Amino acid sequence: MKIPSPAELFVAAAVAATILLIGGCAAKHSSNSQSAPAQPGITYSYHLRGIIKALPAAGELPASVSIKVPPIAHWVGMSGKIEPMMTMTMSYQLASGVTLHGIATGDKVAFTYKVNWNADRMVITRIKKLPAKTIINFLVPADAQASQSNKIVQ
Repeated sequence: MKIPSPAELFVAAAVAATILLIGGCAAKHSSNSQSAPAQPGITYSYHLRGIIKALPAAGELPASVSIKVPPIAHWVGMSGKIEPMMTMTMSYQLASGVTLHGIATGDKVAFTYKVNWNADRMVITRIKKLPAKTIINFLVPADAQASQSNKIVQ
């Protein structure tokens, strides 16, 4: 039997801690949301960070931007249940009046993403460029990095 090196043990411990952190966050915040279906008129607001992967094509309407984001532990799905999302790159629509002025592919950004399943409306309502030195950890939930979880707004 091969004895693992200190580096292998460190990597294994880091992976295990990350899995526990993500699982614990999802379980911690899911007790009330697990059984309640999405309510008409409820909008979930997520404060996220990510890296711009692609900007909209000239004249594209509605404008959308491709952003890679860390896992979202508190994501509320269409069913109204907590359905944690893994790290992914996806296209986000911009709300009317939201611009990407001064933002380029590769930039780190903080943004507010509002989701209303019943109104079939999912848009970025605010986006700002972060300093290049900002660390975005794709192993830690995005909503934990932004120090806020999703909020319900009416």
